[in-house]
Amino acid sequence: MAASVPEHVPVILGLQIPPLYRPLHTQDGQIRLLTILSEAYSHDIHCHLETVSLKDLAPAYRRFLDENDLSGHRAPTALGKWTEHHLSPTMAKLDPLKRVVLTQPSAQLHRFTWGDFAALSYVWGDPNEKAFIVVNSRVVCVSANLERLLREFRSTGDFQGRFRLWVDALCINQDDLKERASLIQSMPAMYRSAWSVVAWLGEASPRSGLALQLVRDLVTFREASCEFELEKRLREDPGFLGSLSWLGLHEFMDRPYWYRLWIIQEIVMGGARATIRCGNSSIDWPTFCSGIAVLQESLWVVKDRCLWGDIEAATSLQATAWKTTSLHLVYKHLSRLGSNKSRTGDLDLGLGRLLQLASDSECLDPRDKVYALTGFMPTSVAGLLQPDYTLPVSQVYMNATKAFIQGLDSLESLREVNPWGPTDCPSWTADWRWRGNPMMQRRIEGPFWGPAYLFPRNSDDLDYLPYNASRDARNSASFFGDGLLECRGFVIGAISGISARGRGFFSWEEHTIVSSDDFCSAYGSREATTAAVFRTLIMDRDIYGQKATERHAAILQLPSAFDNAAVEFVKRGWSWLADLRSYYFRWEVFRKSNTTFRIGDTNFDDFFGDEIPTDASERDFTEAYSCFDRSSQKRRFMTTSTGHVGWAPDNIYGRASEQTQVGDLVAIIFGCSMPLTIRALPDGKHYHILGEAYVQGMMDGEAMDDLQTGKYEARTFTFC
Repeated sequence: MAASVPEHVPVILGLQIPPLYRPLHTQDGQIRLLTILSEAYSHDIHCHLETVSLKDLAPAYRRFLDENDLSGHRAPTALGKWTEHHLSPTMAKLDPLKRVVLTQPSAQLHRFTWGDFAALSYVWGDPNEKAFIVVNSRVVCVSANLERLLREFRSTGDFQGRFRLWVDALCINQDDLKERASLIQSMPAMYRSAWSVVAWLGEASPRSGLALQLVRDLVTFREASCEFELEKRLREDPGFLGSLSWLGLHEFMDRPYWYRLWIIQEIVMGGARATIRCGNSSIDWPTFCSGIAVLQESLWVVKDRCLWGDIEAATSLQATAWKTTSLHLVYKHLSRLGSNKSRTGDLDLGLGRLLQLASDSECLDPRDKVYALTGFMPTSVAGLLQPDYTLPVSQVYMNATKAFIQGLDSLESLREVNPWGPTDCPSWTADWRWRGNPMMQRRIEGPFWGPAYLFPRNSDDLDYLPYNASRDARNSASFFGDGLLECRGFVIGAISGISARGRGFFSWEEHTIVSSDDFCSAYGSREATTAAVFRTLIMDRDIYGQKATERHAAILQLPSAFDNAAVEFVKRGWSWLADLRSYYFRWEVFRKSNTTFRIGDTNFDDFFGDEIPTDASERDFTEAYSCFDRSSQKRRFMTTSTGHVGWAPDNIYGRASEQTQVGDLVAIIFGCSMPLTIRALPDGKHYHILGEAYVQGMMDGEAMDDLQTGKYEARTFTFC
């Protein structure tokens, strides 16, 4: 439907309407803010856009900051203390007061001479779906989604007085590339500066209210320490909490908002002062995150039954599955990042974590895969990146990896790279558009998967034991020519055998197995080789990222077929494992597909048994399964020419030619904690990096000792 121009636009007789945008003096703290005029003014949306300064502090607020030795109005703790300065701590924390204070703070709480403001986090929507509003007597074309949310805010009386709204589409001159690039750098500070962040999820739906109420109910069960009992009740009766709320939450988590890249920094910078709003219903961000945590930690398996029960009740719908991408985004990233911000006031994420944040999110300009996340980069890295929308996308991505290498004086970022992305980047550059980017979930430093009653989440920042293949050797990175990286390291072997490649997450291609005919185990005896196999399967780390122990050999006794395993799990009361029918394929199909892969003269399947010992521990078997699931994602089990076993990169979305191959090399590069799989190019001078490798017995610097004895020889590699 074509957007219609408002009919009743004010006419200023005899006067020339001033331009909507004048240059901002950002050094003076200037920003633009929006006021929504009341419905009595016109049926159409009318707004007033005004330039104000964040340096114009109200005298009372300035005195408060000085007297309490606070760092400034942007300090995360200052806002809470300022509220408690006017209200008692008890009253300030009550839900009715929290809601009012976040959405319409009293004039007594305004921090500036001109009032205060909230920042909006929303989805622009379909660029072809337009609407018209009036801003400062000018007709302005905006996205239909923005017009709808402004209309909703107007109907509830929001942002009509001295408490105003910052909206990127209107408060940034989108036609001025220089201003746009400049303000993108300051957007994290903008959202930190705001009194609150309003996350607009869209208009209400028939089940959106049920979704938010379910989230609140899950938090209530957590506060009452009844999560385990709730899980049991839901297994017995998926309708225990009523009908259609699970379907409502599923639909809520599939809204376009969760797939927009820019929301990541917006909601995280808002932290505890962010509010999710859907229609005229709202829920504060900490409560929402806590409810999603219950779903992830205690109800992850049983949630499927609950959803299917609701779908069966709503007979017009077809069976579907949870939208886990958005659930993971909230639980594994947004809630934890917000928690870190509130504790430290700073967020310094590695390249791998940033790639995962960007991988499942959408943005109109692929350069924003980098620019939208600079607020989370270490200062030494972000300072080397200046937003420039005139650069080719490949150059932006190359500059980002280069900034991480130079800014951190480390080659750890090479763990994230390969030549398989669609942007035609050098192999030492992380391609932010590559489908295979979500890697943190398969690393020891990533959030683990397992039942909370066996593995309590005592900390968001677990003290995991990292790998250290190159010990404290300094990197010697240098950049030259047309996208070349030169650095030092040494080859520790070549891939001699490789297991079945993955075809997406759900299948493996048995015909891609290549076994070595002359493998001679570097570990010695059959018993020692078996130990190397089980440690490789879980990458020698437990669920908390600590060194594995003999109890993790339970992975060798985990039954290969779920139908057989489930009988034993149920008999022992191992409820979490017993409910894994939809997930056990990660083990079952992996085992079946690799039955004929040989390690020496032993078939891979011969290392395993199918009988769970009588005295087996639920914790050991659950942990072994979870650690294997983490290790095996996007990896292929390999043997090397030196008699070692390990993992090589698996390009699960690539073509047959875009894969790790027998003959590819495994090298330790000085300054990188993991070995890398590399490929010598036909010219004999250059190499491609294919990704990180795992080699059992070479992960804690053992090869560095062999380098000193002359077993290996250091050399210079030129990666292109």
